[in-house]
Amino acid sequence: MRDITIGDWSKFGATIKAERTRLALSQHELARRAGVSRSWLAKLEAGHRGAEFEQILRLLEALDLSLVLRSYTSALSEDEASAAPASRVSLDTQAMQELMDKHQRSAEIRRRAWSAGKPQSPPSDHG
Repeated sequence: MRDITIGDWSKFGATIKAERTRLALSQHELARRAGVSRSWLAKLEAGHRGAEFEQILRLLEALDLSLVLRSYTSALSEDEASAAPASRVSLDTQAMQELMDKHQRSAEIRRRAWSAGKPQSPPSDHG
């Protein structure tokens, strides 16, 4: 899959649906693989907001996709970057790194629990 820029929830949902369809997976099968409910997946594909990041990461993993964060300036030419608004290109990389580190630690704990076969409560219609 080529790189796709996601600008809103509708684009994200449409991208997930397109990849699921490309892989010939039903919503039920993808939801099972990702550990989310089918109704949650249907809402996400329809562009509804409010999905938790952990669920999104499990869904991307089930589709064999990865999430890449890139500053706006890395995708722009030098002329475009110098013309871009400062608020758009100034990223707090330290805060972003701390957030990602925290998420990775949390995700690793969950993966270990899943691998150890610890019982997990079944996903609700909300997740």
